Amino acid sequence: MAKTKIEFEQFADAAGGEHRGFVSALHQFMLDNDCRYEIKEAKAGYVLSYIFEPANRTVLNYVFRKKGPMIRIYGDNAAFYMQRFAGWPAEMKASVQKTRDCRRMLDPNACLSTCMMGFTFMLDGAEMKKCRNNCFMFYLSEDNNFFLREMVEQEMKYRQLKN
Repeated sequence: MAKTKIEFEQFADAAGGEHRGFVSALHQFMLDNDCRYEIKEAKAGYVLSYIFEPANRTVLNYVFRKKGPMIRIYGDNAAFYMQRFAGWPAEMKASVQKTRDCRRMLDPNACLSTCMMGFTFMLDGAEMKKCRNNCFMFYLSEDNNFFLREMVEQEMKYRQLKN
């Protein structure tokens, strides 16, 4: 049986009314900045990924958890805009600080050979060496959305400059 293509509107509806404006505006921004998207069904909902076409690399994805939708931003260029993290809400900073360190940065043999390695950046004066898969993963909320959008815009700016 062929899989049915999942449309963005289905994802936006599943994200919930309080998040629709944010996910819709970010969706348009990503499309306007050379990204394509893929939506897949997962156990807890949908997984929507945005892939930067010139480099064929994922910039961000949304995943669903029991508490609601989360965004995972692959901040490959975080070191270039880390000064913006100073203005983040304490909850976002704490979320980053408590994520696990990148095992491959500590020992190149400690992770999968396909691992792309994590990110090194400064947060509140401390050097972070975090795993790329959970470092910048946040629940959508009114308190976070401005900062999430700003980070995505900065990440896209640096990805565009490299290509």
